[in-house]
Amino acid sequence: MFTMKKFLFKIFAVFTLAAGLVLAGSGMARAQFSRPVIVMKGCVLTVDQKPATVRLSIHETGAPDNDTSDEITTCAIQEITAGRANSQSGRYLLILKPDTKYWVHIEGTFVQSVDTLIQMPKTDKPLTIDQNFTVNWRQAPDPATLGANDAPAGKKE
Repeated sequence: MFTMKKFLFKIFAVFTLAAGLVLAGSGMARAQFSRPVIVMKGCVLTVDQKPATVRLSIHETGAPDNDTSDEITTCAIQEITAGRANSQSGRYLLILKPDTKYWVHIEGTFVQSVDTLIQMPKTDKPLTIDQNFTVNWRQAPDPATLGANDAPAGKKE
């Protein structure tokens, strides 16, 4: 019986050591990507510094050096990814590829749409970029001129 206690103690000791090694190794585990990515994050605020409730739509441009900020028609290329800015803070987060040009299309119910051309840097490791955007409020139609052309002509005397 004495040898049985020693045997059980050795098994318990080996099990405890193995469990300790597994737990110690799990603290060093990190997420890894097969290719480097760029985390683009920031805020979308209105001109009066209020959080904007918007959708950010990302469109990859054509070949490198093929698009300029004057060629806004390239925004019609298929959407690559999209995200929404937090309505309370205006914060957003997007995952993009390095060494790539993108059109960022920002739209919301109460703000004017914005298209911005951005170039992601070339990198061999994950990178975080802070990019803030400012949007203008949509202009409400002037009630004095609303329907002015649709009104019937007044009677002339």
